[in-house]
Amino acid sequence: MVELQRQQTKLRQQAWLFGFVATAAVTISLISVTAQLLSTAAPLWRGGPPGDTILKVARQAVLTAPALFYVVGLSRARRVFGRIGRGEIFIRANSQGLIAIGWSLLLGALWAIAVAGLDPAAQDQSVDHVLRATAFGAADLALAALGLALIMIGRVMNAAVILKAESDGFV
Repeated sequence: MVELQRQQTKLRQQAWLFGFVATAAVTISLISVTAQLLSTAAPLWRGGPPGDTILKVARQAVLTAPALFYVVGLSRARRVFGRIGRGEIFIRANSQGLIAIGWSLLLGALWAIAVAGLDPAAQDQSVDHVLRATAFGAADLALAALGLALIMIGRVMNAAVILKAESDGFV
């Protein structure tokens, strides 16, 4: 019994730590996206050409959209880990939360892959630029795969919750 209480205390602490780090990551991400959009729109306040600036702001919004998908995923993860920290582990809300996190990662990564060509390319196409582009592409594919994995884990967990509810009904 003491070991179980120690594990639950450790789980609560880890859930709190995750919540803190996730909140910091969400805040930094939102500040970063806002700063990118505002800096791209800055010529509008200085009397620059509105048509060109609006197109650049729209392009920047499209390029930064994956970060917003990841912010949604982190927010959902915060909720899941908050419930886990309260001792609510194998419940339907957590399995649905894992599925939502997976979809956020998957859609963000697919969006990033789809709009990668909008990012300005280096003129010289140096090896460094090619390797950096390859690394970003690989990271996006890894995030998409992680998203799919979380969707599947959430679905398996959901099936387990349903089976547990059915077996509890028989007892």
